[in-house]
Amino acid sequence: MSSNYDFLFKVVVLGEGAVGKTAVVTRFSHGFFRTDYKTTIGSQFAVKNIDIHKSAQELVTVKLQIWDVAGQSRFQILRPMYYRGSSGGVLVYDVTRRRTFIVLEEWLDELERAIGKKIPLVLVANKTDLPDRVVEPAEGKAFAEKHDMPYLETSAKTGEGIIDIFEQLGRTLVEKRTTSEN
Repeated sequence: MSSNYDFLFKVVVLGEGAVGKTAVVTRFSHGFFRTDYKTTIGSQFAVKNIDIHKSAQELVTVKLQIWDVAGQSRFQILRPMYYRGSSGGVLVYDVTRRRTFIVLEEWLDELERAIGKKIPLVLVANKTDLPDRVVEPAEGKAFAEKHDMPYLETSAKTGEGIIDIFEQLGRTLVEKRTTSEN
């Protein structure tokens, strides 16, 4: 991987256990899907560069440090230290498990308490490849709209929408950094 980049951002991936956070990060950073993921202990870390169009004629390289944070409640005490310094985040829920959607507010509160401010987030409805969906797209879109964040549907298994998550977030972070510098 190239060490040349224009922007560096720490991104946190959060949500309940088994919503597919590790699968999303692995699919994005390494390009594959496994069926035998183990519970994340504390956090896992990945780095990947992506190219973002800053303007029609300017392409910039963004290095993302992606922190995949453990979702199980027993790790709640550890999570705030992983959130610190995050520029943006990916909030993930499993479309086949309503509880993972219902607790999204709690995840937002935990993140905001830990870092003391709001950061750009993308809401991700994961596991859309599965037939037993219980959270409808309209519900996810309404939550995302209420919290002023983009909404994306993904399947880490098929790869659908995975790159879009990080391109969308990267573009938002570059725009935010560029505007704050001016």
